[in-house]
This record gives sequence, C-alpha cells and structure tokens, in this order.
Amino acid sequence: MRKPLLWVLLVMLPIVGTSAKEFGFQVNYEAVKTVLEIIEVKKLQFPDLLSDNSTEEGAYCSATGTPNPNNSARSLCPGLIGQPGVFDIVGAANATIVLTHTADHTINGLRLTTNKHATPIVKTLRLNASGTAEYVAQSMITLVDKDAANSSEYYFTFDISVAYQ
Repeated sequence: MRKPLLWVLLVMLPIVGTSAKEFGFQVNYEAVKTVLEIIEVKKLQFPDLLSDNSTEEGAYCSATGTPNPNNSARSLCPGLIGQPGVFDIVGAANATIVLTHTADHTINGLRLTTNKHATPIVKTLRLNASGTAEYVAQSMITLVDKDAANSSEYYFTFDISVAYQ
C-alpha cells in the first residue's frame, strides 16, 4: 500500500510545487515629429562684379569673407570681399542632420557655384541642446563666357536642404 501512495505523491509533487503566471502592463508611446527649418540669418552677398579688357574667362569672385585676388585678369572683384550667407538650422535637440548645399546656375556667361569644382557641399551637423546649428554658405561666381556676359543685374539661386540622419 505504501508504494501506490508514494507513487501518487511523487507524481503530484511537480504539479503542486510549481507555479507560473503571466503579468502585463500598459505603456503609452507618442511619436513626435520635429520639422527641420532653415532660417536665413544673413544673405549671401557679392560685391559689384567688374570685367575689363584684361579679364579672362575663368576669372571669379568668391563670397568667403576674405579679400579676393587683386589681379583684374583673374578676379571679377579685385581686392573686394564677398560675404558668405549665414543660416540657422532648427530642429530636434541634439539631433544629427545631413546638410546639402548645391549651386550650379549659369546666366549669360556668369556661373554661380559652391566651389571651384562646382560640387555640392555635404556636411553632417549636430544640433545643440536648444535644437539649433549654424551653417555658413560660401559660393563663387565665375566668368565662363565673356562674350555672353552683359552689363546687367543678375539673380542667382542656390539650394540648401537638411534631413535628419
């Protein structure tokens, strides 16, 4: 008689001695999308451009905040200073962004570019704790066709785009 009772107790022991129960909880989640903004703080500015008989195609004027070359054959603004544009990028605090600055615009023999190679400028920037970063946009205007360039006022455009990384 002891064996059957012992057998029943051994079989029931794992069932009686263990317990499992599932627990759960609720959490709220909200996806906040902070839009990136580009604010022009200071306009990109070039001095008046000048071409004379000695000015060669390829002569340029840059807006870097430093004096341009004094040589009128190679410069469209000898000794003058073009000012870069200044832009504030505003978005989510401490976010990393990718900024792309492009300019390749030709009007009547004058060409606006971001640099001598006319390549886009791509930069990774980190917004500060207030959600801002500053970008300084330099560019240059080059005489590409002296015969097509006219005495006139020119209106050039360039693009700055930003995206969260």
